Amino acid sequence: MKKILVFTLFIMMGFNSSYAQEVFYLHAIKISDSEVENFENIQREYVTELAQDAKKNGIIKDWVLLKPIRNVGEATEQEYNYVWVHIFENVEQMTSRTDWWRNSKEKFGIDPSVLYNVDLLKSGYYYWKTEKQIEASRDGQYIIMNWATPKDLGKALTMADELSEGFRKNMKKEGMAEWGVASKILPQGEGQSTIFFWDVYNSLNGAFKHMMNQAILSDLDPAKFGEFFENMPNGWDGRGIFEFVTGTN
Repeated sequence: MKKILVFTLFIMMGFNSSYAQEVFYLHAIKISDSEVENFENIQREYVTELAQDAKKNGIIKDWVLLKPIRNVGEATEQEYNYVWVHIFENVEQMTSRTDWWRNSKEKFGIDPSVLYNVDLLKSGYYYWKTEKQIEASRDGQYIIMNWATPKDLGKALTMADELSEGFRKNMKKEGMAEWGVASKILPQGEGQSTIFFWDVYNSLNGAFKHMMNQAILSDLDPAKFGEFFENMPNGWDGRGIFEFVTGTN
């Protein structure tokens, strides 16, 4: 994952707010190109309804399916081609979760073994704790995912808190729907990113400008921005633009 709605990934919160225990995991997968169309149809027509039921029943807070935008890099470099985002109110909700997507027999009369007859070529789970989020609207369609390994995680989170406050006044003007930062829960160890940022835009144009240090980043204090990256001497471990496929309301 290092190399690697409407967005409603996470509900607005601050470092010390009552929502600070929100957690989520990214389940990244790779499937063959020949199965993509069928996979997306199943996710939209069946899994989204099952996820909505799970949200209603308090099993999850939200659920989203994302995919990287096309025509970036070489096809052989694409480590994963979909990411499920499972969001929970807290650790207790996450650790007591059930396999809600397997309720297809009860809801649709289709056995899970038949509905999910897709081979996963690769699969990985990455757990995070939401530290802060700012939400301007629920109209986002593209999300920039950013992974990094700062020298001092605490300093990185503090500086992210300070820098992000400068986003608020210009988010609507720049077409930015949401911003957030999270710290790693699992896996941990050498080669594992420890901080994760997301930047959500209403348009692909806005997302590309952000990647060029424009859009919402244009008005940031250059000195503060520089100090932030001094704490990340290796820069980003990985960045990418993803688009929304489906998700809960």
